[in-house]
Amino acid sequence: MTKRITTLIIAIVCCATSFAQKVEVRRLEGEIGVGLVNGASKLSLDGCDAGPLLYAELRYNLRTLPIDVGVQLSSSYFHREADGQADRLQTKSGNIMAVADYNLFRGRKISIFAGAGVGCGVLNLTAPITITRPDEQWSGYSAGDGKAKFSVMPRFGVELFNHLRLTLFYVGEERANNHFGLSIGGVLGGGRKR
Repeated sequence: MTKRITTLIIAIVCCATSFAQKVEVRRLEGEIGVGLVNGASKLSLDGCDAGPLLYAELRYNLRTLPIDVGVQLSSSYFHREADGQADRLQTKSGNIMAVADYNLFRGRKISIFAGAGVGCGVLNLTAPITITRPDEQWSGYSAGDGKAKFSVMPRFGVELFNHLRLTLFYVGEERANNHFGLSIGGVLGGGRKR
């Protein structure tokens, strides 16, 4: 049974590869984009609010397969709420990842992709603190030390007119920093070869 399933998967990939390669695309493309991220769970806190994402990506389109490989730099943060706290906790993440995508209908007006990224994330948590002494009271923020963690990112999306890319993704880094996101990016380069 396993051999039949493996053979079927290989046949589907080969058919999709031969179908998708009828259009020749330019080899190098870049993408700059923005998005929203939100924590994967609120943990034991009272809530989790969305925050911004900024990213840049450089990709190389392989000639013989409908696959692109590249590198992505991103920075994001989102907020968590704790009962009784006037201020919110900020969860910050900066990532560098090697990425790869499998593309269906590459080079056409609408193409679909699915892929993944693996790399390193530098994480920290900023929390409000209050110090009370008999003669004074001081409030401020405490920033956690940036720590590097292995990160993984499955993603899928659609590319429109070879220049606009919508992506839904999940970044797994550590329990407090795992987050979902939705991004929109402008693609420079790539597209049909003329």
